[in-house]
Amino acid sequence: MKLILAIIFLLTISCSNNKVVNNHGINALDLKEKKIKITTSNRNDVLNLMGRPSSVSLFDDNSWFYFERETVNQSVFKLGKAKIEKNYILEVKFNNAGIVKSKKLYDMNDMNDIKAIKETTKKKYDSNSKFGKLLKSMEQKINSPKRNLKK
Repeated sequence: MKLILAIIFLLTISCSNNKVVNNHGINALDLKEKKIKITTSNRNDVLNLMGRPSSVSLFDDNSWFYFERETVNQSVFKLGKAKIEKNYILEVKFNNAGIVKSKKLYDMNDMNDIKAIKETTKKKYDSNSKFGKLLKSMEQKINSPKRNLKK
C-alpha cells in the first residue's frame, strides 16, 4: 500500500504545472503595428516588417489582414479546453500608389459572440395542397424505374 502511494506521489510531483501556449499568426502584432506609419509606409515596408499578409481581401487587393492568436490550455479538469489569451487582427489599407492609407488593430473586445439558431425553415406548401400534390407526383415519376416498352 505504501508503495502504491509513493508511486502516485512521485507521478503527481513529476507532472508539470506549465500551461501549453499555442501561437498562431504573427508574434507581437500589436508592437509591430506601431511601426507602420500612415501616408509614409508603403507595401514593401509592410512586407519587410510583417511578412506576407495572412489574408488579402477578396474584393479589394489593397486591403491586407494580419492575425495573431494565442491560446492557453486550461486545467486538466477541463479536458484540454483552450482559453484565448490574445486575439489581434490588423487591417492595413493601401491607396492605388501602394502607400498605407489606413490601419486598424482589432482586439478581443471587438470580437462578436455569434450564436447559431437551430430553428428550421417551414415549407410554404404542404403535401395536401394542389401544388404539393403536383410536386409529389413529379417526384414519383422521376424516381420510378424505367420500363421497357416492347411493341
